[in-house]
Amino acid sequence: MNNRVRILLGSAAVLATAVSAQAADLPTRKSAPVQYVKVCDAYGAGFFYIPGTDTCLRVGGVVLAAAAVTNTPYAAAPGGIATANSTLAGAAFPGSGAALYTPPNNRDATSYLTAGIIEADARTQTQWGTLRTFIKVLSFFGSGQVFATGGGSPFNNINLPGAPLWSGMPYAARETTTIDKAFVQFAGLTAGRIQSMFDFYADQIGFTPLRGSNQTVAAFAYTAAFGGGMTATLSLEDAVSHRGPVSTVVATYGAPFGAGTPLLDGTRIPDIVGNIRIDQPWGSAQLSAAAHQVRASVYNGFTGEPGGATLATTNSMGFAIQGGVKFKLDMLSPGDTLWLQATYANGAIGYVSGSNMAYVNGVNTSNNYGVGLARVSSGSAWNIVLDNDCVFTYTGGCSKSSAFAVDAALRHYWTPTVSSTLSGNYYQVRYSGDATNPLPGAVMMGGMNNPFMLGMTNYKEITVATGLIWSPIKNFEIGGEIQWTHGITDRPVGMASDIALVASGQPAFKSQTDLFRGSLRVLRAF
Repeated sequence: MNNRVRILLGSAAVLATAVSAQAADLPTRKSAPVQYVKVCDAYGAGFFYIPGTDTCLRVGGVVLAAAAVTNTPYAAAPGGIATANSTLAGAAFPGSGAALYTPPNNRDATSYLTAGIIEADARTQTQWGTLRTFIKVLSFFGSGQVFATGGGSPFNNINLPGAPLWSGMPYAARETTTIDKAFVQFAGLTAGRIQSMFDFYADQIGFTPLRGSNQTVAAFAYTAAFGGGMTATLSLEDAVSHRGPVSTVVATYGAPFGAGTPLLDGTRIPDIVGNIRIDQPWGSAQLSAAAHQVRASVYNGFTGEPGGATLATTNSMGFAIQGGVKFKLDMLSPGDTLWLQATYANGAIGYVSGSNMAYVNGVNTSNNYGVGLARVSSGSAWNIVLDNDCVFTYTGGCSKSSAFAVDAALRHYWTPTVSSTLSGNYYQVRYSGDATNPLPGAVMMGGMNNPFMLGMTNYKEITVATGLIWSPIKNFEIGGEIQWTHGITDRPVGMASDIALVASGQPAFKSQTDLFRGSLRVLRAF
């Protein structure tokens, strides 16, 4: 037995030695060092270092679900059916004008919106300061008159859209993806698609967008800091993103029912925007100014092609000014804020008419991208839906519009998780006498029976909105808001009489109208 044991143990030792020798001949694999994601606290919460770099990155997003219910007044838009047959006759045109009227039962009372936002913010510290790159992409689906073709925007402050447009049928759904912001900042320079440097309040409170400037533009801007929270910015911004439409009251001479065709001419200089701003523990204040070139022509023709004679051209400068102040009211409750703002524009309607990312034109990428919210929809839309930078008249020039808006918005926290909002604005647009009443010019140009287009209408608007928001968890909220907008429009000179309108199956002109809307939204940011 002892000999057998000795043999077995000796064999095991030899085998173990052989296996060890073979294992020693095999190549060994060293584990790669593990790079853990490190928190970057230099720029606030949510940033982390991109492994292997000194760049800090924050990735976030928002999911929004919203619904709205609104009253459904009729909508009417300008057309032959509403125009007097001549300066003397009050009969309405027969024919296709009926397509421009939308009865109440054809308008959507309920609307829905789902939106998703993804954004990335990358920052690197350099010897010249912070190098920042930012991108924000938004996709949304909307249905109903509020969210499919309504004015307003969910882009800034995730706001619900505003006043709806008129339409000849129930509103189709809309599904769109857009680059909301994409810019680089370095040593005071900001370049890319940004919030206009003219803007201040820009719909920071509540769901309802207000008038004033809230424009997304492509720009090259430089900001100088003077210490004590004071800065000054000079910005060259693309003119198309600020540009409003142009119109005409000039009829085509010799064609009784024709009209001159107004066309926007190509851009030559960018909008020049500047601001002076101060940020203090009590809040912020800003003064802004902008110069805007107005270039357009009107042709003697029926189409967008300049096949006829050029009736008139314009190449002039419009401007806008704005002042705003934000108060931090933490003495009332932590987080309370009050915004006050006033804006005036001459020949630059986009700076005062509201968000240019509205569904009215901005999302539709028109050549007058700068137009903001539409006029409140219903009978007072008989004349125009969108206001203009200028209007060609029988004086031979393009008469610039003037407009101003006064905004106020308050957010108050009743508890750390429950807050309420109260916002509102007064908005007014005015046109010159030769634009609102083209009759004298038409008579002088072509005799008593020469036709003319409907005169432009001055417009006033009051909006008030209030809401309640519950945020039981950080970056999550459930809120509701009620909006009332009251629009007042002058009766257009040259419109057919109410008797003729009704006889043609159209509604009589209505100078004042009210829009009521209730909104509900659920929002989660991360």
